[in-house]
Amino acid sequence: MKLLRMKAAPLCMLALAALFTACDDNEDDWSWEDEGSQIELARTRGFVLNEGSYGENNSHLCCFNFATDQMYGDKTTDIYEIQNGRKIGDTGQDVITYKGNLYMVVYNSNYVVKLNGVGKEEARISFADRTDLGQVRNLAAGSGYIYVTSYGGYVSRLDANTLEYKGSVQVGQNPEQVTVLDGKIYCVNSGWGYDNRMSIIDEKSFDTAEHVEVMTNPLSVIATGGKIVVCGYGSADYTQYTNPVQLYDPKTGECTEIGHGTHIAGRGNTLYIVNTTTDYTTQPYSGTTEVSSYDLKTGATKTDVLKNMPEDLKNSTTYGISVSDITGDIYVCTTNFIWGDGTVYHFDADGDYVGKFASGGQNPKKVVFLN
Repeated sequence: MKLLRMKAAPLCMLALAALFTACDDNEDDWSWEDEGSQIELARTRGFVLNEGSYGENNSHLCCFNFATDQMYGDKTTDIYEIQNGRKIGDTGQDVITYKGNLYMVVYNSNYVVKLNGVGKEEARISFADRTDLGQVRNLAAGSGYIYVTSYGGYVSRLDANTLEYKGSVQVGQNPEQVTVLDGKIYCVNSGWGYDNRMSIIDEKSFDTAEHVEVMTNPLSVIATGGKIVVCGYGSADYTQYTNPVQLYDPKTGECTEIGHGTHIAGRGNTLYIVNTTTDYTTQPYSGTTEVSSYDLKTGATKTDVLKNMPEDLKNSTTYGISVSDITGDIYVCTTNFIWGDGTVYHFDADGDYVGKFASGGQNPKKVVFLN
């Protein structure tokens, strides 16, 4: 389909074109499908997953032009509803991109869906009838498969093209986020406060899991710079959490605490750490947010990584942080938990403040990009 023309200098457009070509050359063979789109979308395409509120059936997946931060949509900004004629469902938990497609997991509605490059559904698998596996939670991809954690205590493997179920491996209690690095699958098990392990599964054999002790109640795990980074509550008591951030070296098996934070994201050897303290005593809830970076090579920490950080961001509750794998730009998502759209704050790769825009839904959690 015809793409929107971007208002940018010719040199900028050439740089973008070269960037996309380089990314495509480094990927396995895949084609970016734009079939069936109801609206025109520029190639500079980002997506914001808004979790919504549990039980309210109000999750949204919104699409924006990352060159202009302009959201798409008129009556609705939900690109999933625009392209598919129905709503996502309840509690959009995670979204990833893989080989030109998007994959989304919806926790309370208990399904995984594959979308093409415009957000049109191509395949779906429901876990509702798989009562032993429990409700789906988070996603990762590798070697032609999608890996999904589910609260029954499993990591399941799905064919990336068809979402056909290919088996499961038992891990720990309430597995949360999952990632893939060098042929190994890593997931953290929160146990809702009663597990303290990271499970490791060999991709090739996909049969049993080994376990490494991390903090109590881990929530997030990412792979960046050849390392695994974990963060979580650090306590079974959700009112007394310490939010440790730990670095796991797959080569040595050593796990070291490197700081404290509520959300993490990484690109190369740079780890971004958000630390938010939320005041739940009044509504709408307010928070205090700090953002720092950690150099995985040198161990150096920068507390001023985000320059010209707006005061309203400093006084907000952060719900997620994402880094573009295309541009290196940084996106911080905030929420007040109870009403209205969240806000996405955009910083460039050098940490300079670019601007902010409404997320198009409640509780924005993650921003992903098609490359």
